[in-house]
Amino acid sequence: MLIRSNRWVVACLFALTGIMTPGVTLADKVDRIIEGEQANVKSAVQSQERVNKIADKTQQLFQDFQLELKRIEDLTSYNTQLTQQIRRQQQGMLETEKAIEDVAIIERQLTPLLDRMVLSLETFIRLDAPFLLEERFGRIAFLKHTLARADVTIAEKFRQVVDAYKVEMEYGNTIESYRGTLTRDERSSEVEFLRVGRIGLMYQTLDGSERGAWNKETKSWQELGSLYARDIRLGLKVAKKQAAPEMLTLPMPAPEPAP
Repeated sequence: MLIRSNRWVVACLFALTGIMTPGVTLADKVDRIIEGEQANVKSAVQSQERVNKIADKTQQLFQDFQLELKRIEDLTSYNTQLTQQIRRQQQGMLETEKAIEDVAIIERQLTPLLDRMVLSLETFIRLDAPFLLEERFGRIAFLKHTLARADVTIAEKFRQVVDAYKVEMEYGNTIESYRGTLTRDERSSEVEFLRVGRIGLMYQTLDGSERGAWNKETKSWQELGSLYARDIRLGLKVAKKQAAPEMLTLPMPAPEPAP
């Protein structure tokens, strides 16, 4: 009985072993499948990470590419502007060179013209009524000295000559009084001169005893009687702004008929 019992136990063990063995094999397979899936998932995650990195790098490269395109576009536009500026500058240089050549020509022509203008102005003063002669001939001397200077530009010389002409023109539109020395018949006297534009030049001694006017016909001083004493005194006051302007009876040349 004991032997049979042992055999039955062994048989039961074998039976149990046979029953348990397939279960263990299935579990191993499931573990291997799970491990494989985990490996696949891990590999997939790693692959996705690589894809993401590649996508990020591609996106960055694309952005860099767009940035470079924008830079190229800006540089192209800038180069176009520079090209236009260079063309304009080159055109300006050509125009400047031409202007310099023209200035040289004008300067050669203008220098003798200015000399003639000063000479004409000097002649005009000599033929004009003899007022402020020291001042006016001093201006002529200054112009001649200026025209002879090499350190004065032709533009400045031209300006000074034109200014001198303007001063002479203004004499025809103003009334003026000033003191000076009058020489007649080898006798000099201190007098007050009265200039009315360019049509009248008179004088009166400081004590008011003598008076006269410049005669353009004879180119000499002509004495005036006491008839003009009051008006000459009043004219002097008007010129000095010591009296209001009013109608004056002064010796003036008669108007000449037009040719």
